[in-house]
Amino acid sequence: MDTPIVPEAVAEASIAVPLRPPGLWRQGWYRFRRNRGGMLGLGLVALVVLVALLCPFVAPFAPNDQSAMLRGAARKAPDWLHLLGTDRNGYDVLTRVLYGASTALAVGLGAMAVASVIGVIIGGIAGYAGGLTDELLMRFAEFFMVIPVFVVILAVVRLFGIVVVGTWLESIPNLNLMTIIVLLGCFEWPPIARMARAEFLRLKHAEFVEAAVCIGTKKRDILLRHILPNALPSLIVLVALGIGGAILAETMVSFLGFGDPKAVSWGQQLHFNYEALKVAPWAVLSPGAAIFVTVLGFNLLADGLTDAFNPRLRR
Repeated sequence: MDTPIVPEAVAEASIAVPLRPPGLWRQGWYRFRRNRGGMLGLGLVALVVLVALLCPFVAPFAPNDQSAMLRGAARKAPDWLHLLGTDRNGYDVLTRVLYGASTALAVGLGAMAVASVIGVIIGGIAGYAGGLTDELLMRFAEFFMVIPVFVVILAVVRLFGIVVVGTWLESIPNLNLMTIIVLLGCFEWPPIARMARAEFLRLKHAEFVEAAVCIGTKKRDILLRHILPNALPSLIVLVALGIGGAILAETMVSFLGFGDPKAVSWGQQLHFNYEALKVAPWAVLSPGAAIFVTVLGFNLLADGLTDAFNPRLRR
């Protein structure tokens, strides 16, 4: 004899496993593939990443090789030995451009990793808690948004560089570069926090979250396993856009002479060669083109991700 189905049992079974929106990432990838600009941006970003990984194997010279200076071939026009010529210091321009890709990616990814951690924590707490906590955290974020980031970075890098001279900190490789990465991350988190707050506010009332609350799921698991994964698509768009901005910021700092002299960066190449633009334009145009391609790639990638994960398009 069949056991009668009790309505309460059906209700309990229906909430036993919290359900999430099906195929969010799959649908987003399908829409992203149809976006030509997004695919072009993905291709450019993949090219920069490939260059950064393979530069030690494909670069014709070492990054600090100044043998052209000894041969009297500084500011030499492109030829078969130096495909993009040499700069005023005797460096091979092609080699420095290739090695600059790894520095640019380190700055962009490192800065946005710091910004993402800070922004998601503050924005997630504000959106899920609400009330006075939300107000205080958002006012704190707005305070950071009005600080002149570029001026602060220049001042800190300059003063920090003076303080560490003659100390054991001076022996740390790429110390100035790491300082720039941390400072960029500490000042670029407010947009991510605002987006995280909006997503957590929206998702905390979703059916699958309410179902998880009903079955007694811990608050930590609700935040990390149910809300955060569904908020990531919107956050990834800001991260992709912020990587290009961080690369530009580091380029401007290095161009003004406040970058890390031990690191090989495109901004550093512009700093040392911009005065010789009429004499040796290849030493300036090559890193400038690399900056343009990299930032354009991340911006197009962000636009494609925006179209792919736009809530209006999901409907």
